[in-house]
Amino acid sequence: MMQFVTAVILILHSPLASVAYNINNNSNHNHNNSNKISSNQNSKDRRAFLSIAAIQLPLAILTTTPLAAPQPSAAFDNRLDDRYTDRTAQTGVRPDNLGVKSRTSSTSSKPSSPQEGYQGLAPCDGRPNCWCSSTPFEDNPARYIQPWDSTNSRAGAAAKPIQDLKKVIDTYEVGQTNIDGGGFQIIEYDEARGYLYVNFQSYKNGFIDDVEFWYNVDKDKFDVRSASRIGQSDLGVNAKRLEYIGGRLEKEFGWKLNRRKNGSLV
Repeated sequence: MMQFVTAVILILHSPLASVAYNINNNSNHNHNNSNKISSNQNSKDRRAFLSIAAIQLPLAILTTTPLAAPQPSAAFDNRLDDRYTDRTAQTGVRPDNLGVKSRTSSTSSKPSSPQEGYQGLAPCDGRPNCWCSSTPFEDNPARYIQPWDSTNSRAGAAAKPIQDLKKVIDTYEVGQTNIDGGGFQIIEYDEARGYLYVNFQSYKNGFIDDVEFWYNVDKDKFDVRSASRIGQSDLGVNAKRLEYIGGRLEKEFGWKLNRRKNGSLV
């Protein structure tokens, strides 16, 4: 409504509107003084004013109506296809505790875990859609995964194990085992620190998972974290993703990963 009122004000103050008004006003003035202008002429003048208004009103509305801001894409460029892109992606909010930071152990007072804190990736919050190797096992046994050992890496002498990870992620198979059909994107890659952070997206609903890898000098191994942003159960998505990435690191680059008795990583 305010935009319409603004448009009318602009019209009334525009040069063309002023001209039309003056024509009409002068015609009325002359008619009153000399009676030389007929009522027909006044009608023509009014019609001229209305015609100008009809042209300027849409233009005024266009100039006073803000254009809609471009919306970000709901999918990554490397997604399987354009199916489901008409849905609103449930991306959630990126957690503010990602990255390598000083953490506090909940079991620091126990003899088996005397440390008061540690440097590492964010601990899982208890939901069954997260796996993390940074957090001490005693803190959250159910969500713990063993750090990944790259000491047997077949990378060249000048290469770094983090480059193995980067190669695997760069060639990640979108849609493998029916997951991550929405594609993926590397958010941060710091070769000097041995840190890699990736977003993976689900196919239909656009759920985002945050996945991190960091070379922990103290452990001489890579800490791993894979977690969903929203929801509870992830239907095994994060475990499947880690199995795929870890399996390729073993096969293609000679990494040695600790597996469970059933042969799985998680």
